[in-house]
Amino acid sequence: MIKSIKMNNCVPFQQAEISDCKKVNFIFGANGSGKSTISTFLKKYLDNNPRFESSSIEWDNPNHETIEVYNREFRQENLQEEMPGIFTLGSENIKENEEIDQLMRALDQKEKDLVFEKGLLDKCEKEDKPICEAKFRDAVWERILKKNDKDFSKAFEGFRGSKERFSGEVIKRKTGISGDPGRICDRDDLLKRSQALYSSKLEKCNMFYVRDIQDLLFNLNQIKNDSIWESVIVGNTDVNISALIKELDNASWVSQGRQYLHDNSRKCPFCQQETITDEFRQKLESFFDKEYERKKNCLKEKHDYYDGFAKQIVYALETVIQDRDAAVQIGQLNVELLATRKDLLKDKLENNIKTIEEKISEPGKKIVIADVSDLVNEILNQFVLANKMIEDYNQLVDNHAQESKRLTDDIWTTCLSQEEDLIKTYLKEIDKFEKEIKGRNITISRKEQDINRLKTEIEEREEKLTGVETSINKINNYLRIYGFTNFSIQPADNKKNYYCIKRDDGTKVVNTLSEGEETFLTFLYFMQKVDGSIEQGHIADKKIIVLDDPICSLDSTVLYIVSNMVQELIDRIKDNTNSCRATQLFVLTHNVFFHKEASHVGGKAIERSFVNYWIIRKNNNIASIKPYGMKNPIATSYELLWRELNEENETSFISIQNVMRRIIEFYFTLLGGEDKDDIIKKIVSIEDKIIAKSLFQWINGGSHTIPDDLAFEPETDTLNQYKKVFKRIFEVSGHLSHYNMMMKKIGAQNNTEQAQ
Repeated sequence: MIKSIKMNNCVPFQQAEISDCKKVNFIFGANGSGKSTISTFLKKYLDNNPRFESSSIEWDNPNHETIEVYNREFRQENLQEEMPGIFTLGSENIKENEEIDQLMRALDQKEKDLVFEKGLLDKCEKEDKPICEAKFRDAVWERILKKNDKDFSKAFEGFRGSKERFSGEVIKRKTGISGDPGRICDRDDLLKRSQALYSSKLEKCNMFYVRDIQDLLFNLNQIKNDSIWESVIVGNTDVNISALIKELDNASWVSQGRQYLHDNSRKCPFCQQETITDEFRQKLESFFDKEYERKKNCLKEKHDYYDGFAKQIVYALETVIQDRDAAVQIGQLNVELLATRKDLLKDKLENNIKTIEEKISEPGKKIVIADVSDLVNEILNQFVLANKMIEDYNQLVDNHAQESKRLTDDIWTTCLSQEEDLIKTYLKEIDKFEKEIKGRNITISRKEQDINRLKTEIEEREEKLTGVETSINKINNYLRIYGFTNFSIQPADNKKNYYCIKRDDGTKVVNTLSEGEETFLTFLYFMQKVDGSIEQGHIADKKIIVLDDPICSLDSTVLYIVSNMVQELIDRIKDNTNSCRATQLFVLTHNVFFHKEASHVGGKAIERSFVNYWIIRKNNNIASIKPYGMKNPIATSYELLWRELNEENETSFISIQNVMRRIIEFYFTLLGGEDKDDIIKKIVSIEDKIIAKSLFQWINGGSHTIPDDLAFEPETDTLNQYKKVFKRIFEVSGHLSHYNMMMKKIGAQNNTEQAQ
């Protein structure tokens, strides 16, 4: 069914809507208010008519019915010399008709089930699943992208501008669609790799060269491990003074004193006495022989080497990181720790040198040189670790594209692992929706197959039972019953399944019919289409019926007949009988009597849940549509006039003129038997008589003629003055109570409608 009709930007409508349409819909409006515009749109809504490009229809389901419209255009199109026959089911085959009715009931139920299933599918596809997807998009955007974008923005390039693309990539990577899923890595490691790979310019970095330090350490250890440091270096023991020197253990002291013995001097450097003889001098020289001197020189030599190596290793440690900021940063070298260890090494080496010097001073003394290997190796290990990082970095540079992809995969995998529960929950929900959609599509497909099978079976049965003769008989029966006996519908002579209009003498009749006869005949023809079709295979099609003023030019008797036929159609639509192919009805009319007869039950305007009402009004050439819900706004034509007078803001000045004239004519002239002169005579005041006369003159003139100046409209003050005189007429004639009663009644109805 139709849920709503929007009439936008099509004269006389600017923006109007008929919303909350029910099974039966009554739309009342004066001639020229826009009713035909609505019926024309409904008839041609599929034709892409430019006039209605802004107008639209909202349906309750996608498998909507066809729209059949009865209006002036229908009368003109179908009142031809030969009219297409209407196929309907023959009434004589009762059993077969009942079987078709059963099939149609089954078809109707299947179609309802199909609409229900499509509604559930539509809800799942367009509401539930999109809501779930939107929530997930927002969640991963905040909890994954926003949380990690600052550190890993490069890895998220191409996805940072769209929540949909980002969430799609999350699903691809989590389900393995994107290829290598990557590894879960330490975040600090990812940051280091990111800084290396995602920098603006990548260059290889030279590693720290520490081979010299290792060689120098080897040399130091060679000297340190020499046995000379633990040997006692003494003079020649064969000399007789050796026993004394050995006993006194003062060989070093004596050796040092020798340098103070001057040539030919006999003064002792120790006691300063003339005790040095040539024999004693010879014995000293013999004690401190060449072997002794060689060993002392060896000590000095090793001292010099050790001192040189020590200075070199300290210098190497001081210079190895100079101007190597990039290497220090990439290798993450702890410069402060190195400086501390270097200073400690320097102190140890200096102490060792002092110890060696003590050995030189006292060759007979045993010494131990402290080992610096652990300290140097600790320092070297720092460089080894740094060089490993530099090596890894250089490998990244050499394999930039490959390593960049691996890093990106690792970043995604690591970030996604932090929201494992969120993603797993979403995938389960989406899987549930996908299964539901798949299942419902299968169900819908089966139901559509069942529907097509039922339609085929119904069409096959209808072909055996249908014909155009039943419609001919029904139309002719209506014509005969209601006194149209001078013509009838007959099968066309030379055209199968076509009608023609003939008189009793057999002559064809088209252009000689009166307007009332044409209207009634085409209406009967249209009503046969409600349960039939001009195409044999479409009898069972569901239809929406639109009746636009079907009582034009009909006398009161035929108007009553048409009203009853509409009432019968309403009952069939309400009961949803399978023999009725109509599912919805729109009745548009300007005739109060027809509206009242078609919409009232038992002569009363009863509110019914399947019926809604509207009134179309036009003011300043712009039409508006006012809804009244289930409340029938039309009680009697006289009551409608008072309603129009009461709702002056929605009615033009000229319309109010006509309303006032018709109220006075109906109440005073038709019911009271009084004319305007009699009423004016009852007014005593000359001024009131002048106003009353001008009112009657204005009413008659304004309601039956058009002012020469088309842009002219009475001023509001003038209108209010005449309305006061209109009330004064009732007052002076003794009918003020009637005026008050009608205004109060209409006002109460309006208040009730507003409250609803």
